[in-house]
This record gives sequence, C-alpha cells and structure tokens, in this order.
Amino acid sequence: MSKDTMAVRVDADLRTRLDQLANAFGQTRSSIINDALRQYADHQEWQINLIADRARSIAEGRAKLIGHDDVLAGFEQRFAEK
Repeated sequence: MSKDTMAVRVDADLRTRLDQLANAFGQTRSSIINDALRQYADHQEWQINLIADRARSIAEGRAKLIGHDDVLAGFEQRFAEK
C-alpha cells in the first residue's frame, strides 16, 4: 500500500503516550498512529453506513421510528417482568 506523509500537531502528553505504546509493541510511532486512524475511519464509516441503511429502511417502510417514551416504557416493562 502506498504511503503519504502527513503532519499532525498533537499534545506533548499524547506524543509521549504514543511513544510508550510504540515501544511496548515494538512498532514505530507512525505505525501506531496509522493503525489508530484506520480504526477510527473504519468505525466512523461503519456508523455512517448503518445510519444511512436505517434511514433507507424507514423511507422504504421496512422499519419504523419509535419514540423515546415508548422505548423507555418498553425497557421498564422488560425489567419489571424479571
């Protein structure tokens, strides 16, 4: 995979923590940051796609919205039954 260089300013304490993690795992600071950014981007993309999928389901009538009060009432009922 090709690599690009990117400059990022971080707090001094975060840099220290990243260096400690890199040393603990026998990796470079860059690889630790790359892994963290990849995980962050993957999670954000997953969340955006999930929200879009749910919105499509509602628009197409395959799902419906439930109000906050109804959700709370459902939980209260479930816990009361136990």
